[in-house]
Amino acid sequence: MSDLPRDAVGVAPRSVSGAPSPARRSRQAQQAIQDRIKDWILDHGLYSGDPMPTEWELIEHLNVSRNSTREALKALQALGIVEIRHGFGTYVGDCSLEPFADALIFRGRMSMRGDRHELREILDLRRALEAGLMNLLIDTIDEEALTRLRARLHDLEACAGKGEAGDAADRAFHDELYGTMGNQLMSQLLRVFWDVYHDLSHELPPVEENRDNIVAVHRAIYEAVAARDAAQAMSAVKEHFAGIQLRLDTADRPPAPAPVD
Repeated sequence: MSDLPRDAVGVAPRSVSGAPSPARRSRQAQQAIQDRIKDWILDHGLYSGDPMPTEWELIEHLNVSRNSTREALKALQALGIVEIRHGFGTYVGDCSLEPFADALIFRGRMSMRGDRHELREILDLRRALEAGLMNLLIDTIDEEALTRLRARLHDLEACAGKGEAGDAADRAFHDELYGTMGNQLMSQLLRVFWDVYHDLSHELPPVEENRDNIVAVHRAIYEAVAARDAAQAMSAVKEHFAGIQLRLDTADRPPAPAPVD
């Protein structure tokens, strides 16, 4: 059985007469194996949760080594394309956005060591996405969805009344708000941005926030959506992000000088 080119261990990437380096050829070969496995899934009409061929069946189909096959499957598992259940076999994965979220969180943490520019970019993207969806949301939301959204607002108000942060209630409000559009990918993506900021917010300096103001901002979003006022809804969403922006701005301020005796 002939295998595709493998990594040259200990050899630095180089090019002779414009030819790809051994390391680059190895990456290209490994990507080609991954692409063939993905094509196999599509060609056979498999969906999330369906069983994949056994490891040896894949090796025979791909005509590559066991190590190359395992490496490809591990890479696809990291992307959520396949799921390896030890002792049971390999299955088509759910292609979740968790790897994307993990990468964004790590990227944001790296940004914390500098000027937090990338964290601001994540915030700008989330703000633009949520505000930009208002026209579509208002066209699709019905009275039943508004009733559920109002219930999530009441949950947030209850948390504020108890002096609680209400993070879970906040997330539930946003899940309900955009879930009415029935776009699962959009809901997953928005949930990723919420989770990323929530995870990174613990590394930002605390800012004293009035819980009543937080509730008021969410109430303004609900009332604008209920009134089918897209412009006001966009404005309310942007106001919601003002508190997050304040935390970033506070983090960027130089520390106050120590008092002189």
